[in-house]
Amino acid sequence: MNGTVKKGANQHNCIELPAFPVSVSIARRYVALVLESWGCEELIDDARLIGSELVTNGIKAIELCEIAPEAENETFGMLAECDRHVWIALHRTSNDVVIEVWDPSLKPPRIGHPSASEVGGRGLQVVDKTAAEWGYRWPSTGGKIVWALLKIGQQPGGLDEAR
Repeated sequence: MNGTVKKGANQHNCIELPAFPVSVSIARRYVALVLESWGCEELIDDARLIGSELVTNGIKAIELCEIAPEAENETFGMLAECDRHVWIALHRTSNDVVIEVWDPSLKPPRIGHPSASEVGGRGLQVVDKTAAEWGYRWPSTGGKIVWALLKIGQQPGGLDEAR
């Protein structure tokens, strides 16, 4: 990661993550590190939240790898054996940061409307309230990419009041 960025310069960074729940925390740290290196610290909290929700949804879209539980398998050894993955990418322009998450599913994302007693199903509601814009697309390589745009200079969580 390049720690110096010219004003208005386009930047791009992405990583591949195995389809395991631990990848959500890795994605959150990755997002923070990239945004710090780009001088976009004001976006870190919102971007980490969005990134973790999108990665969680991407992982849920994939059947988890079946790995035989073996006491001698260390966490990273187990992750290395998994061939199912998601990608998280960040793109920066002079005005915006876009967070994209790719997964192999062809099922479009839908905002859930869970009951108050349900534990999950609110991830895209969070993304919708936090991002300036969000959507999805079908890349020619297969799967889907769900993306969310944050405006550089936006106040953390500031879009909630504007909507």
